[in-house]
Amino acid sequence: GEGEGEGEGEGEGEGEGEGEGEGEGEGEGEGEGASGQVRLAHLAVFPGDTGTEVDIYVNGANALTFGFKETTAYVPLPAGSYDFDIVPSGGSLSDSVYTVPGFVVGAGEAWSIYAAGYVAPSGDSNAFTVGALAEDSSTISPGNVRLTVVHAAALSVFDGVDLWVVDSDCDPTGLLLSDFRFGDNFLVDLPSTEVNVGLDVGQEGTVDACFKVPDVGITGEVVTVYAVNSDAGVPSLVVHLPDGSNAEIVAE
Repeated sequence: GEGEGEGEGEGEGEGEGEGEGEGEGEGEGEGEGASGQVRLAHLAVFPGDTGTEVDIYVNGANALTFGFKETTAYVPLPAGSYDFDIVPSGGSLSDSVYTVPGFVVGAGEAWSIYAAGYVAPSGDSNAFTVGALAEDSSTISPGNVRLTVVHAAALSVFDGVDLWVVDSDCDPTGLLLSDFRFGDNFLVDLPSTEVNVGLDVGQEGTVDACFKVPDVGITGEVVTVYAVNSDAGVPSLVVHLPDGSNAEIVAE
């Protein structure tokens, strides 16, 4: 399901840039000169967080290779329908382990497509899946940045959490969103990306993990923030920036 919400917060924090996927999207679309754009994020959990690299095929052509917590810049694609295949790194199209068939990219559209969930799930943890978000910067007020916050933390303990705006000491000051579940997302426009967020796993009004997202100096564009976890169950935020790079924010 998807959720929408609004909230405001202030705070300070630091993050470090993580890797970027490399390559260019290829394939054939339907359209005459009109194009859209797509960017990708790899947030799928592999056993032991090893061997995470995969090849992405677009309409049968190998477009790029990237691994866990890596992201790409927007890639322009002619408007039309595309088949995306996920293949273990070094394999061929016949080795595809997951296909997104007939994904339609419209003229002028911008999409963030992300892989999340456990490749080898156990218990109630969420299995591997692919999600897509339409990113629209045309309605952002001058001087603001749009944060698209996505719940991509697949461990079962995180499936149903409350999000709080917290102060510099990580004490909750206001409820941002309740019962935030795997696959949910919401949008919020703020003057800056600088915000402190608390994760309340038990939904009891207490903060179990505190994340301080810094000001990245971006306005008028969309910044996508993914809540993720490693195979060891450690949560973090992956902040996908408009240029394709990302910063991982670890808990205080």
